Formats: sequence, structure tokens, C-alpha cells
Amino acid sequence: MSEQVMVVEAALLRPHVTRPLIRDGARVILDLISSRHLFIARELAEVSPQYRQIIPYVIIRRQDDYFVLKRTPKQTEARLHHKLSLGIGGHINPGHTVVDGLRKELEEEVAIETPYDLQFVGIVNDESTDVGRVHLGVAYILDVGEKRVHVKETEKMSGEWMSRRALAGARSAMESWSEIIYDELIA
Repeated sequence: MSEQVMVVEAALLRPHVTRPLIRDGARVILDLISSRHLFIARELAEVSPQYRQIIPYVIIRRQDDYFVLKRTPKQTEARLHHKLSLGIGGHINPGHTVVDGLRKELEEEVAIETPYDLQFVGIVNDESTDVGRVHLGVAYILDVGEKRVHVKETEKMSGEWMSRRALAGARSAMESWSEIIYDELIA
């Protein structure tokens, strides 16, 4: 059986996804996700712009430094290979809420060996790429007490800390959601 992933019909979201990072009005989108989501086969969702796959997207920060990931060719989404990512994210499967999916992805992809605070920062909407047109990000900032974070899935990605200043020089190597987060929250 194929993987089932959480989606929301794009037509329901369209009136509310008017910017690359939606902060004001995000509550309406979160309510739609909570009340109107369904699960469909991932293979179908990846090629069906009538749906937006809901992806929790977590940016790890320690003061002015950010944990940046680089995706390898072993990572599932070929369209993102070798791109830098400010966020950790993944699909939500049946039986999970957005926050459950967020915690599952964090547990699978990174080890965080320090206390942290998590806060919602907005909805990431990118309709400029094939990947973006079929996904919608629910973005969070995870502020860690110490830089004790490392990648678990080293065959799929590597991770390193970068200063806010260094991110400016790395922006052109970022995936589109990271560019949005950088432009709207960091720069």
C-alpha cells in the first residue's frame, strides 16, 4: 500500500494564501487544515495541484545562528537534491496532527540534546516551483539553549550551523522555502 499523506484542497486555501509567508490570517489556514484535511496517496498528491500537501517545517535557531541542512541524492525528493534548507519537514500520515508530524520528523531527522522552545511563525506558500505548487508549509522556529543538534539521517543530509551573516551569502543555494524564510524572517 502506498504512503498516505495529509492534503487540503487548493481551492479552499487559495483565498487565504496570498503571500509567500502568511502571518496575519494564518489562523484561518490552520483551522482549514485542521477541519478540512484528507489523506491521499503520496504519488497522486505529488502531481496533483488541486491539492496542497501539508508539511510542518521547523527552523532551528540558537540566537543569531541557524542549523542548515544540505540534502543528498539519497533523500526522497529529487527536486531538492544538493539544496540548502533552513527547515526540517516532512509529510503527515494518517493518525497524526500537524504538531504530531512535526515531532515525528524532528525525531527521525535530528537529535536535539538541549532544551528548546517552539513557536509557530507562519504559513509558507510558494507557487513559483513544481514542488511548491503541491505543498504548503506550517513553519515553526525552534530556539535551542545550546548548539547540541546533529543530523541522524546522515545518508540523506548533512547539517551545520551558519551565522545570520553567512546565510546571506548562501541564499542562492537554498531551496525556495528557505529563501522565503530567510527573506521574511531573517534578512
